[in-house]
Amino acid sequence: MLQKHHVEEYMIIQKPYLAHGFSLQELSSKTGINVPTLSALINREYRMNFNDFINQHRVLYFKELLLNEDYHRWTLEALAYKAGFNSRTTFIRAFTKFACCSPSQYLKKLKYN
Repeated sequence: MLQKHHVEEYMIIQKPYLAHGFSLQELSSKTGINVPTLSALINREYRMNFNDFINQHRVLYFKELLLNEDYHRWTLEALAYKAGFNSRTTFIRAFTKFACCSPSQYLKKLKYN
């Protein structure tokens, strides 16, 4: 349980998922938790693999950006890149998985609320 807290704290404070290509090995190095233990922790505690774990954080960050008026003129692709995504396809796939709608559908919901 202490390891989970350590990982969560690191993710919230450092936002390593914003770095393109951030890896399990890097998270291991930064948290001091060896790779097999860290992988098992993510699988067990979050019920997802490392890529989904990172992409979920990126999607949440993307949603935060949409709430900031400074980013309203940015394209969805530019915001996705800022959130750490390398490709449009990966972004759309991850967003749809974790937000249960496409990015454009989500944006429309925001505009009408």
